[in-house]
Amino acid sequence: MVNAVSPDAETIDVVLMRHGEARALAGKDTARPLTQWGSAAVQAAAHKLAKKSPSAQGVRSSPYLRARQTAEIVSEVLNLPLLPESAELVPSGDSDQLVAWLLAEARPVIWVFHMPLIGRLIHDLTGCDVFPKTASVFGLKLFPGAPSRHQHQLEWQL
Repeated sequence: MVNAVSPDAETIDVVLMRHGEARALAGKDTARPLTQWGSAAVQAAAHKLAKKSPSAQGVRSSPYLRARQTAEIVSEVLNLPLLPESAELVPSGDSDQLVAWLLAEARPVIWVFHMPLIGRLIHDLTGCDVFPKTASVFGLKLFPGAPSRHQHQLEWQL
């Protein structure tokens, strides 16, 4: 996608990650833990992410257990602080609100959350349709001065 913003414009690099594989629905959705395979997949993704040397200043997740566990693993592998959890990152979160928050955050953060929200958010920011598998990671370049819709860049994915 061609970006209408000047290449010299200030940018923010953000990383969006879908949580690892969780146990099948049993009881509350909010309390589903990562499976052993899910934890291993997050570990592997975090090590690949570390090789990209992200400039992130922390890891923020939804309050759901599987997202928190994913964020803890990423935080440990990349030696980054865990930031406060955010209810806006739950599966039913508001993509428009998140777009505004990402642009206002003005610092690089790794965000861990869920489908369908991660797919909607990437589409709303970049215009790209993605279908993230569990433990997948996406690197975006945000242009704070750009209109919020479809003006940002999806740079890579793991």
